[in-house]
Amino acid sequence: MNSDDRRRALISDTALAVGMLVLSIGSVLVWEPGIESGTTPLDAVGYLLIGAQTLPLIWRRRFPVAVLAVIVVGFMIDRAVNYPSSWAFFGTAFAVFTVGSQLPPKRSLLVGTLAIDVVLGWTLIGVFVQDVPPFTLATELAVLGFPLLVGRESYFRQQQNVELETRTIQAEHRREQEAADAVTRERVRIARELHDVVAHEITVMTIQSAAARRVLTSDPAQAEAAIESAEEAGHRALTEIRRLLGMLRTADPRVTDPQPGLGSLDHLVEQMNDAGLSTKLSLTGDVRPLPLGVDVNAYRIIQESLTNTLKHGGPDAKAEIKLDFDRESLTIEVADNGRGAASGRSESPGQGLVGMYERAALLDGALRAGPRPGGGYRVNARIPIPGS
Repeated sequence: MNSDDRRRALISDTALAVGMLVLSIGSVLVWEPGIESGTTPLDAVGYLLIGAQTLPLIWRRRFPVAVLAVIVVGFMIDRAVNYPSSWAFFGTAFAVFTVGSQLPPKRSLLVGTLAIDVVLGWTLIGVFVQDVPPFTLATELAVLGFPLLVGRESYFRQQQNVELETRTIQAEHRREQEAADAVTRERVRIARELHDVVAHEITVMTIQSAAARRVLTSDPAQAEAAIESAEEAGHRALTEIRRLLGMLRTADPRVTDPQPGLGSLDHLVEQMNDAGLSTKLSLTGDVRPLPLGVDVNAYRIIQESLTNTLKHGGPDAKAEIKLDFDRESLTIEVADNGRGAASGRSESPGQGLVGMYERAALLDGALRAGPRPGGGYRVNARIPIPGS
């Protein structure tokens, strides 16, 4: 309960206590002509006892047990002195209700039952000593027992509301965390796509530009072909960047071009050969169309592997791609005879190698990459084929 709620509760309880005091005094004054003989006339002590049975309700939420005890003691003294009956007895009912609504179930039952037993026992003594009507016991049991039951039910409802609010807050936190995780995953995916696409094409552009510079004067025709190849790679990079930016700007799939898959491997091999990396492709097993996720990510793994060979393998490097389609999985192997570990590729992995591991893990597959015995570098991945 925050400070505003506590302030409102205090104002409400103060109004209740003062209202009960006024009504209790008023009830005695209104009924005074009909008060039976033998009762003690209402004096200053009587008014104090009425106040003792009503005004403590101001603190009933903060000190429910203490307030109930004070009110019960005030009631017992009031009855012992035999002051005229008043509505002050209902202060005990409010105190019992507060115990039921504020205390845990076992404690409220113990405290509430004890208070009711004390009141009934004291009244029972009055039945024999002061000629109190016996039906007063039944009236007091109803007036005090019912508020205790209602208060306990109110406590259970409050606990249910607290639990519901807690679950709602937890669910909201989970939704926020899931949304943040989704954003992070999407950022990683976009970063991976940008790296795989742009790094590959820029590598081709760099290699071809360097080749054109070397033969610019000795073989202009070859230099022109290399420049054209670099230009084509630049256009492809721009196209891919536009596609990715389109995916970021809109969720409409019609604005995006299809991503390349294994059906584009022939073009990739041709591109590598044009860039100076002798590349071969072989396929074994039950060659067939694959689900989109497997198709695209398998292509990207192969593309990144060849890009690494092109960057690090050296001028005389050769690469070979082997794809094996079996009933349940696709096995990818990209091996080269380049400089391998000597080029630093076996050291801390860069974004490209990390991206390959992420792509394989995304499909519940496994990937291994490292130097080959005797030289060169090998990337091997096994990717399950869903629905096989």
